[in-house]
Amino acid sequence: MSIDSALYARLAGFAGLSALVSARIYPPPIPQDPTYPLVTYQQVSGNRGYVYGPNQDGFVWARFQLDSWAETLIGARALSEQVRLALSNYHGTSDSVVIDYIRIESEQQLFEEDVEKHRISQDYFVWFRESLPA
Repeated sequence: MSIDSALYARLAGFAGLSALVSARIYPPPIPQDPTYPLVTYQQVSGNRGYVYGPNQDGFVWARFQLDSWAETLIGARALSEQVRLALSNYHGTSDSVVIDYIRIESEQQLFEEDVEKHRISQDYFVWFRESLPA
């Protein structure tokens, strides 16, 4: 499984978040004519660990951007709070991916004029382990 599927599983399985968005958690782009509120997620950078030359050690640290979209600022804030509760300080296994630690790095409030929606954008650092080639 991938880190994307692991994050989706963690978010979709978090009761407070799923109560607000059901399964409306997407990688970009947002579907045409979406129902709001919704969450989008994407990896924006990442690094792999190496030991003694070209050998990977299986550890990855990546930055993910999670955006909480809603009709109102209050709705976007409530949604982003549930995303934070689902992810910040999380460690465990999600969708068979071992996640060592997640922490929130930054947050910003935006209004997207082209769709007339409020968006809270949060960046998270995610440390996880991935399968290595044989």
